[in-house]
Amino acid sequence: MLLMDIITWEPKDSLKVAEFYANYEYPKGIKVIDEWTDLTGYRAFIIYETEDEKTYANSVFPFIGLCKFETFPVMKLDKFMQLAQKLAEKTGGKWPGAEQEEGGKASEKLLQQIDNLEKRIERLEHHSFVQQEDIT
Repeated sequence: MLLMDIITWEPKDSLKVAEFYANYEYPKGIKVIDEWTDLTGYRAFIIYETEDEKTYANSVFPFIGLCKFETFPVMKLDKFMQLAQKLAEKTGGKWPGAEQEEGGKASEKLLQQIDNLEKRIERLEHHSFVQQEDIT
């Protein structure tokens, strides 16, 4: 399963976190896809695959008390869109609660949500590019 952690810590713990992380090795069963740090401070983002919840727990236990973890299951947007399309085709465009919608409005709403997600990603990518340009 693909997961994303948003890890935060108190400013006073920055040195401890940096020292601990410099010597940290991910447990067997964790495949790190990528890691980022928030240049404005005290936050890191990690996307990784894990075999199971036990492996996940082993990866965060050493940081408990030092950092706060927010963990989210994630999926590449194009893969999600393919799944959504298959589900829409399978259900005739009906999602849970769609029976309350008229005709194809549920499908239209889904397509609009996908379009909005694509626009958000484009803005984030542009913002990320602009930040990269500014700091180099």
